[in-house]
Amino acid sequence: MNTQTLGREDRITLFSWQLLFARGIAALAFVIAALLDFGATMTLLIWFFAIYVFFDGGYSAIRLAQKGSGACPRVLIALKAVVGVAAGIAVIILATQGNMVFTLLTVFAWVAIVGVLEGIWVIRNVQNKEMVLIIGSSAYLALAVCLQVIFAVAPQAGSGIYNWIVIGFSAAFSAAMLGMSWAMRRNALRTSGGKPSAVAAH
Repeated sequence: MNTQTLGREDRITLFSWQLLFARGIAALAFVIAALLDFGATMTLLIWFFAIYVFFDGGYSAIRLAQKGSGACPRVLIALKAVVGVAAGIAVIILATQGNMVFTLLTVFAWVAIVGVLEGIWVIRNVQNKEMVLIIGSSAYLALAVCLQVIFAVAPQAGSGIYNWIVIGFSAAFSAAMLGMSWAMRRNALRTSGGKPSAVAAH
């Protein structure tokens, strides 16, 4: 995955390989915790998700505070922060009301919306998108499968199926995020002459 030369310090970026790595590790930690305490999967999901999206919103706010160019990245960063905080609040409220279907749909909706926003940035800035599309598609294919299973199977199968759906999706999401992070860091090292860069795909 070769990228355009965007290594200017005044260029605002939507995300970084460090953020994707944090997502991957958080999702992996959730998977391990859920497998260790299967009955608490939904409770763990609520708190893991809420804590992460608030962290992500704070990360986005820091990005917005940076000096730099790029009106589109600023708009996308602001949207991502608002969507993340709103999703975190919604998940907590829905979970306290015992509405698991809409809780799950909110989590999956956040993944899809943030994926679209970040995909827009990637398409605008990445020259050869083959690896990006392969990695990203795996996450959203898992999303589509999860949504289909929820509506086709879960109402008849009981609450246990929700746990496996969430665990399976989280594992796929973790793999996709860690893969994307690795690819972006590799390209950052190439363009910076072997020194890690805090700037996202450039």
